[in-house]
Amino acid sequence: MADWDGCLNRIVQSVPETEPGKQQLYHYQSFGWLCGGMIEHASGKKFQEILEEAIVHPLEIDGELYIGIPPGVESRLAVLSTDTEDVSKISQSKSRPDLPSSFQPEIIAEIMTTVPSLFNLLQIRQAILPASNGHCSARALARYYAALVDGGVVPLSHSNLSKPPLGSHPHIPEEQNQVVTNENNTNFHEDKVEGSNDLKRDDRLDSSETGDDGKESKSIREMFSNPRIHEAFLGLGEYGNWAMADGAFGLGFRRMRLRDGSFVGFGHTGMGGSTGFCYTKERLAIAVTVNKLSLGGVTRKITELICSELNIPLHEHYTAMTEEDKPDTELITKTILIN
Repeated sequence: MADWDGCLNRIVQSVPETEPGKQQLYHYQSFGWLCGGMIEHASGKKFQEILEEAIVHPLEIDGELYIGIPPGVESRLAVLSTDTEDVSKISQSKSRPDLPSSFQPEIIAEIMTTVPSLFNLLQIRQAILPASNGHCSARALARYYAALVDGGVVPLSHSNLSKPPLGSHPHIPEEQNQVVTNENNTNFHEDKVEGSNDLKRDDRLDSSETGDDGKESKSIREMFSNPRIHEAFLGLGEYGNWAMADGAFGLGFRRMRLRDGSFVGFGHTGMGGSTGFCYTKERLAIAVTVNKLSLGGVTRKITELICSELNIPLHEHYTAMTEEDKPDTELITKTILIN
């Protein structure tokens, strides 16, 4: 698993389990090798080079996001553990024929109790595992989704309140998780994304900065430009044939829905409770990172507080919890994903 090139070679030698376009299954580890291998082949560069060039540097999150940690950051890493009492509730679920045999409820419970010992190993932390060993701050993850929800526009720089930079001090989790908001509006419907071709490029794109030489220079404030990008993420509109109509995922992201089935955004929730996602209409990005693996009750409370203050409905994943914080284990097993 820690051998990047070896895993890519195994993927090359593999064949699809089902006929392409007929069924959507969750690739909770292999998706990282599939995408990572294609990125390297298409770019001619190493995966981590692309990560730095396309995401880390433009978003100004140097030192806050790694897939495969470099030497010297070990003291800043949070140690993973498991809320064993919470995780034991998963075993109450019935078997799921729509999930692979290695991802049945009883196996999930076992995995969640053993994952910390594996992913705390330095060898695994240093490995390139895009589907499972991202190391990041909540702020970095929120900035990533803020750029996606705003059509590629890079969020404004951190205020002085966020200093010292997370990339420069030991891991001492004292501050609350960051939430990035934007103001433009886009409305989602089942078959298309209203207004997505009118995504505005605000005046941040035209802002100028004065360099050390006293001359003004244009800042790079846009990571990409595609007015239909939200439709692509959700597999809607002209991208509708690229994803399963009733599938949980669009192109690379989980579709965030309300209980009535309507789309409200996209993102991904990891096994253990860490999450990153965005509400497209409200231009709101939320990220929560935890190191004690559970069914996500703490993350839900944080998300529920934010949404209640902003009068935004919780998406489907978090309505799996009842008012008494007892999990709907059937729905959780359906939606729980590896971080």
